[in-house]
Amino acid sequence: MPAPVVIVSGLGAPRIAAVAYGLAFKARGFDPHAAPQRLLGYGDVRTAAKLVEGEVQRVRAASGADKVHMVGMSLGGLIGLYYLKCMGGAAFVDRFVSVGGPPNGSSVARLVELVTCKTAHAIAQTTPDNELMRELHAAPVPAGVRMFSVGTHGDVMTPRASWDCPGLEPVESPHGLFPVGHWMLFTHPGNHQLVADLLSRP
Repeated sequence: MPAPVVIVSGLGAPRIAAVAYGLAFKARGFDPHAAPQRLLGYGDVRTAAKLVEGEVQRVRAASGADKVHMVGMSLGGLIGLYYLKCMGGAAFVDRFVSVGGPPNGSSVARLVELVTCKTAHAIAQTTPDNELMRELHAAPVPAGVRMFSVGTHGDVMTPRASWDCPGLEPVESPHGLFPVGHWMLFTHPGNHQLVADLLSRP
């Protein structure tokens, strides 16, 4: 029986998006669980990571599994990676797949650096040289968890410079077309299968 899969939704996507995405993995024999969120992901990444931490422990207790798998959708990839590297989450996660996540930060985020609304905090935290990114990159690559970063051509939100990050195995999907490659990562059946294969890879 595969380990349960905790799915972390992305920026602006309601939790139901992670629930819907999880159906693709349920159909492939996995046991998906959508992590809770607040402010549609626009709040602080550290706060979001604490919610992920709680969901991991809840799923472990309910399933009896020592470890879970984790899939981060877009910003969820950054949230999940922060949990693993900076909060000790690697002790409880076997496989981690960031799908269209920006572990190197996103230059697109610079366009909103002047936004002062607190609910846009997560966007500011994805600029390549902010405090959270410096903390994340300074943290050692955790042992005991295999980490992948999936991206594709035609992704205007997270191009390769954003998703190909040291410490994560880069996987470039062929299923992506400009300019909607980012969204195809979560909707194309070929990308569903790619992530499922990574979760099952020996």
